[in-house]
Amino acid sequence: MSNLNPQLLLSNGFYENLHSSFINGTNARGVYSPMQFTLRLRNDVQNEINSITPGFYSPNELSENQTQAFSTYLHETIHWWQHVGSNYGLISSLKYPAQSHINHSYLKSILTDIGPIKSIAKYDIQNPNSNLNINKTLNYWHDIDFANKIAFAPNNLKTITNNPYFESWGHSYQIMWGSSIWTLISTVDNNFSFLPNIREWEAEFEKLRKQKIKGFYHGSPNTIAPIGTKSIFEGQARFSQIQYLARGKNYTVADFEKLNMLEGIYVECFDLFLKILGEKRPLNAVHPLIGLFLLVCDLSINPTNGFPFEIRNYESFIISNDPGYRFILLCQQIRDHYSVLKIAIKDYSKEEYITISNILASSIETRSPHESAGFICRWLTSEQTIQDLLKEEETYRFKSENLPIRLFFSKFLRFQEDKYKYPHIFCWPGINLTETGRNELQLAFDLFEKHKALFIDGIDGDIYHSAMKGYTDEQVDSTLNGFFAWNSVYDLTRQWIVEPGPFNFKYEWLSSKYSADEMQNWASTNFEISFGIRPENFKII
Repeated sequence: MSNLNPQLLLSNGFYENLHSSFINGTNARGVYSPMQFTLRLRNDVQNEINSITPGFYSPNELSENQTQAFSTYLHETIHWWQHVGSNYGLISSLKYPAQSHINHSYLKSILTDIGPIKSIAKYDIQNPNSNLNINKTLNYWHDIDFANKIAFAPNNLKTITNNPYFESWGHSYQIMWGSSIWTLISTVDNNFSFLPNIREWEAEFEKLRKQKIKGFYHGSPNTIAPIGTKSIFEGQARFSQIQYLARGKNYTVADFEKLNMLEGIYVECFDLFLKILGEKRPLNAVHPLIGLFLLVCDLSINPTNGFPFEIRNYESFIISNDPGYRFILLCQQIRDHYSVLKIAIKDYSKEEYITISNILASSIETRSPHESAGFICRWLTSEQTIQDLLKEEETYRFKSENLPIRLFFSKFLRFQEDKYKYPHIFCWPGINLTETGRNELQLAFDLFEKHKALFIDGIDGDIYHSAMKGYTDEQVDSTLNGFFAWNSVYDLTRQWIVEPGPFNFKYEWLSSKYSADEMQNWASTNFEISFGIRPENFKII
């Protein structure tokens, strides 16, 4: 067991915000930031990965340190996949641009009616209900934020219900799903020809409010799931990581327990899975139970009731879309009706994935991730706007309008295209990146390279685009610069709406090649282009 090096193995998962290059000199080995679509690795981990000669290898062909460093890289890449490759990940990732885009006209009106004041939230406290545009801005912003926090850790609902901006759980989910889909509609589907028709939603959700359906009206009691996406994401990433290590180096679950790799948030979801199924923790890291757990995680984060399909059942909108609820329901179905599935995953194959995922999805009256991916893939051939978007992705020359949305959605579509063909590789990457057959190993590594995180930090701590092959420096730099210009506007808009005090221009996490004054001028100029005024001209209240 002495061959396992904890300095290269333990990651710190992912962060909602990462506004510094703090990872070096800390215990964090790797992190993923969903707001910035950026993956960071500590320098010692990067050095081990960079020491690998370009190519594809089984773990047995790498040194112990190289294998373990790559397992951390795999762990963080899975966090990227969870956001860019799942239906819930898409909806939740688009919340950042949605909070800015959906409020843009209201914010412009606030500038006209009241002037440049910060923060809007503090102004509303001092002048309650004095301006309709402020009310709309704060309600939209908080509804989306509430939804994300509840799905991330359901216990958050206990404090959120006391917030004066909170209407109901169902309302928050309706707004986050609807706002995120609206950003896509305004970008690629202005005619409402293929994305869910969110214009029909409000009347149906209003019926639920009037009928006092649990979860959909103000003051409603709520029954929360014991886990959320935080636990699911970390469990999925950690067990994929240990399967990679175990399959390649013959380690057992007990070996990882001794390193404290299976405790806290990293095992919370798995232990709940075992508890519901009435099973003990297996010793073999490639045991069928662990394969089933990873499949349940994949099903949990791929709801379909409202995206990509139209809403099938409004009353079940919460439990059919909340990842934590889905996880519990799937486990209960296995326990009560499909115990044979506990030992069904033996080959970690495409056939096993499709068969079992279809059974379990049908058991909770939803569509499987494979059916969902197939439905989305039809857009690639039937919709001209999607074909145009993917041409932008092929050339890495994106239109500046809504660039982050165009970029992220194009990567989501490419992911669905490959996940439909090779669902087993994305569900069980730790297994498939250790196959002994060279053709299978080549395919798995090609897919891993193709679907790397958009942005990754270098040894110097600066952010770089990871998609270098086949693209010129001009193409790559243009996309990176355009994306982060928009990202800075999203961040400053968030600060304007809810953060007290002066604007924070600490963007050194992006590049160390510019002075603080230069970075502030860059961010302020981006904001001015969007709102016609610089942040420095705001009155801080």
